[in-house]
Amino acid sequence: MKPTVAIIGRPNVGKSTLFNRMVGKREAITLDEPGVTRDRHYGDVSWDNHDFICIDTGGLPFTTDTQLNRRVRKQIDSAILEADVVLLVVDGQAGLMPEEEEMFRQLKKAGKRFLTVVNKVDEASHEDSLNEFYPLGDELFPVSAEHGYKISDLLDRIIVDFSVTVEEVAFAGIRVAIVGRPNVGKSSLLNQLLGEERVVVDATPGTTRDVIDTEVVRGSKRYRLLDTAGIRRKGKWEFRVERYSVLAALKAIERADVCLLLLDAEEGIHKQDAHIAGYIRDAGKGAILVWNKWDLIKKNRSTIDSYTEKVERTLKFLSFAPTLFLSAKTGEGCTEVWAAIDRLYHQCGIRVKTSALNELLEKLLAEHNPPVHAGKPVKFFYATQTKSYPPSFLVFVTNPEGVHFSFERYMVNGFREAFALGGAPIFLSFRRKRK
Repeated sequence: MKPTVAIIGRPNVGKSTLFNRMVGKREAITLDEPGVTRDRHYGDVSWDNHDFICIDTGGLPFTTDTQLNRRVRKQIDSAILEADVVLLVVDGQAGLMPEEEEMFRQLKKAGKRFLTVVNKVDEASHEDSLNEFYPLGDELFPVSAEHGYKISDLLDRIIVDFSVTVEEVAFAGIRVAIVGRPNVGKSSLLNQLLGEERVVVDATPGTTRDVIDTEVVRGSKRYRLLDTAGIRRKGKWEFRVERYSVLAALKAIERADVCLLLLDAEEGIHKQDAHIAGYIRDAGKGAILVWNKWDLIKKNRSTIDSYTEKVERTLKFLSFAPTLFLSAKTGEGCTEVWAAIDRLYHQCGIRVKTSALNELLEKLLAEHNPPVHAGKPVKFFYATQTKSYPPSFLVFVTNPEGVHFSFERYMVNGFREAFALGGAPIFLSFRRKRK
């Protein structure tokens, strides 16, 4: 098991900037705006042939007088419990605050190994201001997370007691992005799949702002679940943090193998749902349409058919995608999610023999006249699969521009049925055969 390091501190002391500096990627949102990070955010750190997990947390709330503040504090407490080492980050320019002294006492009482990190110290001359922080321990680590000053010294100190070396270069498993509009239940579904409250769940739209990676092992299979912030239309990006959240969610789609697109069964399909579905399609990712809040719907024999018609009418380009009906709140139908992910991932990875592909091509052309271009039938020579994830095929013809969209759709449907590609997206392209 990899060691774990948790980063805690008041809002706006630079925790997420330090997290990004240590992880080596710009994953956590870093804006000069208090309270941007609310959830636990995990990242892998490699230093001097040692591997450990780093946890970024929300800013310590000044009070716990609101439900959201209490939940944020619960996330911080959980991160501290998980951690082998805690980094208590303070602002070297703002000075020592009473709540930081209180947190120092709590950490000592808990017997946790922790280091006090004085951030925003850009050069050696600024270290003279450290004296006021000595109530937080004799060993202080002045750094500048933004500029990288003395980060290597901090990492050297962190790994002193670690003996775990680098184990893997890349994640060998299925990456699953949970995406959708704000407040459709993405974090609630993640908590159902995990069986614990790993992220903050709140009725206020936009609670999740970062992409949160969580690894899960089920039997012999490994998954990495990416919970994302709700994606809003560009016109709704009222604050800079919203824009960063959208970009992070789109990045999660790019990283994923399978995307769970959550739809609100009470509200139906919005234009924004179609926009997100379009992002998934353009990225070439497998999609599972998840109708959430199914427990709130009055049902009869035709209810599911009516929802299928909504998809075919509004999301025609994803009408082949598998569909689930569940309640992230009650857990109804959530156990089916894992099997659907496994099935779709397998379908996206199917490889078809060239001989079988061309046998099917001949059959399709025999059953349907080829399109005509400039008064002449388009001649089809042969087809080959260029890649999987998603299944992509290249067909050589006399005139690529003569292949009408309707005939391309006919071929895609034929490929899907013949090779059991199910809900996988299929990419078909045409190229002129050189003489």
